[in-house]
Amino acid sequence: MSLKVYFDWHTCFREGNTSINDKKGRGRKKKVTPTLVTLVANALENDKLLTVKPLETEVDVSYGTMQTILMRVFK
Repeated sequence: MSLKVYFDWHTCFREGNTSINDKKGRGRKKKVTPTLVTLVANALENDKLLTVKPLETEVDVSYGTMQTILMRVFK
């Protein structure tokens, strides 16, 4: 366990939170949907020189999710 995680847990318990489970809704949890795949495919069709970073920003997904979408587009 890292020192940061230790201090985060320490702070939570000091504030009275005794739950050991993570809070719901943390992070960007976006599933790869056919709509996202189509959106990326259309964007790439319009601009063949588009890179991953602008696509991530346009579709609002993480790098890993964008990799998954691109693998489906170029199957």
